Amino acid sequence: MENRQSLSDGLLRRNAVLSKGMVIAPIVACCDTLSKALMLSLVFAGVTFLTVTIGSFYPKRLVYAVRIVLYALTASLLYIPAAMLCEYISPSVYGSLGSMLIPGQGIVPDAAVMYLPLLSVNSFIVLHSELHFYHMRRPVMIASLLAHTAGFGVAACACAVVRERLAHGSILGNVVDIPILMRGIAAPWGGFVILGALCALHRVLYRKKVE
Repeated sequence: MENRQSLSDGLLRRNAVLSKGMVIAPIVACCDTLSKALMLSLVFAGVTFLTVTIGSFYPKRLVYAVRIVLYALTASLLYIPAAMLCEYISPSVYGSLGSMLIPGQGIVPDAAVMYLPLLSVNSFIVLHSELHFYHMRRPVMIASLLAHTAGFGVAACACAVVRERLAHGSILGNVVDIPILMRGIAAPWGGFVILGALCALHRVLYRKKVE
């Protein structure tokens, strides 16, 4: 029952992105297509899950600042094979994760390139692990961690589907017939608008359930 509750909380009810506004920058900057969102979610899940799991074995007697540095170093090392795997899976999608639509300039190849490596020091790893995950028994922590990383993917993909359809008129590159395209939705401000709307919808739905 405890594991089931952890899965439900991490995936939807306490979704870190939609409920708490964590790790939104990569979604806003990079996820204007579903293919980008899927790859971003893969990197996030791999780096975050392994780093938090490995970090749970670090001695608690270490000074907090030292533990944070160790988490960041661990995540940075894990990011290298994760990025290489994604580049192997799809070089074109991996390369597109470094691009960003900037109004007036078009697609700028290197504008968002910093956001993927920044997943190595995301708030899940440097903050949420100490405040949340490491206060659980390890089996429950694993279940909760899996749910939270999957919840990030749910939020990223939901945002990307809406943005890709409105901005590019497609889903996973397949053309969808819509009368008007709003190219600006692919820009970062469009990501903020769509993600904000999804967060508001999440709050309304779960507030009603609580009531």
